Amino acid sequence: KGRSREQGGSGLGLAIVKHILEAHQQAVNVRSTLGVGTTFGFTLKKV
Repeated sequence: KGRSREQGGSGLGLAIVKHILEAHQQAVNVRSTLGVGTTFGFTLKKV
């Protein structure tokens, strides 16, 4: 059982972030390790 499930997360936040980043021609970085977890990150260019 994942931590987001324990916290009642729906995953909607990641979809919103992905949409915003794509509008800025950026991407979500994902690192996942089986049995450990997943880390999401991103970088926005300063304007």
